[in-house]
Amino acid sequence: MINAFILILGSLMLPAQQSDEVVRLRDGRVLIGIIENQNLDGFDFVAATDGGRLSLVWTDLFPGESDRLHEVFGYVNETVMPMVTAQRVLLNNGRELIGRVVSETNSLIELRVKDTRTTFSKQLLAAPIEDIEVEASMVLTAEQFYAERAVQIGAGDGMKNYDFAKELEMMFAFEQAKVHFLIAREVAATADDAPLLSRIDGALAQLERMIANKEEATALEHVKQLMHRERFTDAKLELAQYDVDFPNAALRGEYLKLSEKFEKDREKAMVNYLRRHWFMRVMSVMRKQALEKTARLDSLMAWVESEAPQIVRQQFVDELVGMHDALDVNMIDELWSLRVNYSSNSHTAGYGDGTWILGEERARTGLKATGDEEEQDGKTQQQREMEDRMKRYLDNLKNQQSAAQGSDSEVSPEDWWKGASVTSRLQWLLAYYSEFTGDYQLSSVKFTYCPTCGGLGHIETLEISSGGSARKKFECPTCHGVQVKRSVNFK
Repeated sequence: MINAFILILGSLMLPAQQSDEVVRLRDGRVLIGIIENQNLDGFDFVAATDGGRLSLVWTDLFPGESDRLHEVFGYVNETVMPMVTAQRVLLNNGRELIGRVVSETNSLIELRVKDTRTTFSKQLLAAPIEDIEVEASMVLTAEQFYAERAVQIGAGDGMKNYDFAKELEMMFAFEQAKVHFLIAREVAATADDAPLLSRIDGALAQLERMIANKEEATALEHVKQLMHRERFTDAKLELAQYDVDFPNAALRGEYLKLSEKFEKDREKAMVNYLRRHWFMRVMSVMRKQALEKTARLDSLMAWVESEAPQIVRQQFVDELVGMHDALDVNMIDELWSLRVNYSSNSHTAGYGDGTWILGEERARTGLKATGDEEEQDGKTQQQREMEDRMKRYLDNLKNQQSAAQGSDSEVSPEDWWKGASVTSRLQWLLAYYSEFTGDYQLSSVKFTYCPTCGGLGHIETLEISSGGSARKKFECPTCHGVQVKRSVNFK
């Protein structure tokens, strides 16, 4: 039976009316039969077992089924905005202009944005004019886009005409889109391309409804564009306004489908934004502290563990207001945890010559297998974390006491910090952040032997006097006895 289901599911590219279809409903039922009279609101389903007829709307289906069948019938609009080449102009007053340069003389430049033309002096340029790719709707009207792109579409290529018609839909050029759908259908019929014919018929049915309800269709297409541009706050407002403006909407099925995928698309966009920008935000926050040569290490470590993560989160709350206007730091936590569902970039940071500041135990954690010891000590993970925090507190207290006594015989963490380069201090902070805030997952830990003592932890000297010679050992001034440099890989 399972193989039979797979065989039927594999035939989705055939016209749905000509073969039995497997449809899963939200309540868990699985139906086998024929789909008839499909449209943007739903479809009629005729059961293969007894010929019983059901009228279903798209929201009756199991999550994912609606998207699958929409694609079969050609109702899926991928919302891939057509892109064109434009020019970016930077002026010496700080303004940035994006449009099409339509004329240029020795002293003047004329820039066109849709039907608006602007002329300005070349003396106002702050940089050379740059070619960039932008969404066509930013710089071209629907008519301009059509005139420019239509000459590139061959009449004998059904798929190119189909794709061009979908682009024209995104530009709200519905009548021109219909012409190219019809061209595509004629080519597909001649080539007996059944899958393409099925997609075209579905797309044409949708387009006819959009033409008949152009005001509604334009509102929904604008919402799709806002979602594509990740302006979800504006998109949500326009979805709510659509419900007010069109209480008896003819395209309500499309509205419901768009509303259903809104939260999923927004969540994915926000998670991807965090994945792309989290490390750079941490870098920015840590760089400011790395420039402070007089910082105390105990205070700095406490700041990294407690305050820095909140600063990073608050920055994202402010930045993502265009996607979600009710975000808080707790929601940022939830979104950041979802990055594990996507491929994540790995980063590396190291403590360098400042590894010893961690203390010997933490500096060497991972160097030896400690799993058996942990299993035998009978302590829970929470108990170990509490002991670790207490040890750090006592170590910091000891460092403060040493600093207060002004001991010249021992090098303090602050001495290392003052003498280290800004890059070394930044790397130290990044490594500490990745290990002890919980914001990152450690992938691996790498150790290298101290170059000064060769990993011994001490320096041997031979003192020769009239009474003979004697070997003496001194703690290594670089690693302070911990023997290694520690670096971490995290994502």
